Amino acid sequence: MNPLAFLLGPIQFELTQRALVEATLVSVACGVLGVLVVQRGLSFISDALSHCVVPGVVAAFLTHANRELGGTISALIAAWAMLLLRRRGALGSDPSIAVVFTTMFAFGLALISATGSYLNDLTEILFGAILATSPGELLASGAVATVVLAGTVALFWPLVLVSFDPVAARAQGLPVDRIELAFYGLLALAVVSGLVAVGSMLVTGLLIVPATTARILARRVATQMVVSGLIGCVASWIGLYTSYYLRIASGGAIVLAAALIFAVALLAAPRQGIVARLLHRPRRTETVTA
Repeated sequence: MNPLAFLLGPIQFELTQRALVEATLVSVACGVLGVLVVQRGLSFISDALSHCVVPGVVAAFLTHANRELGGTISALIAAWAMLLLRRRGALGSDPSIAVVFTTMFAFGLALISATGSYLNDLTEILFGAILATSPGELLASGAVATVVLAGTVALFWPLVLVSFDPVAARAQGLPVDRIELAFYGLLALAVVSGLVAVGSMLVTGLLIVPATTARILARRVATQMVVSGLIGCVASWIGLYTSYYLRIASGGAIVLAAALIFAVALLAAPRQGIVARLLHRPRRTETVTA
């Protein structure tokens, strides 16, 4: 196939054009914030929040409201409930996440059962339908992604300091509780931004995999955010092209592309890659005793 025809093939359709723009917006937002999620070790929370959007999305569907708006409200309630339970000392971190996550997801499934099209609705919510992105959904995702990026940039140093050393941040007079509240809110919004693209089941992949890859390739947090956003974009474009030509699910293809990039980085990264470590491993010298 002609390389130019290969590149231009998918973008001749309006649906694919919107899907590519949607994937780019989501990948940048999730990739940038994902660096802080990985740094804090909050992968479980991001996965839990991706399921907590379900009741809000279903409620929006039943009331003919915007899905992103419903998912945003649901995710924010869940994120701040997890934080509140942990802060008040009522439960530990993991139990707080588990209680909120299972309750919200079960409530969402109960609502889905009332829609009359259980399987189709559940599949779209869990695995996304990026090729069916409407102009309104694209606009909503763009707005959410912009808020996530603007919030991360505006609160960059406080977020980084609280992530690395919350005790020092509190000693410097930073409002740690409010910063945590803002971070959890941004995380909820990032999860919602990826809802249409890859669904609630796979959005964690866009948050975690590019950020983990960036951590292998770069040291500074700001650099990691740039690299993570770029990796997310590349993975999204590769996944969508693969989906177009091989006729496979676009959400799964995007996450698999991100995982492939991670595998290559893990193997061949200049400093932290497996090959580099093997080549620079110090040789053991045997000592001869008399």
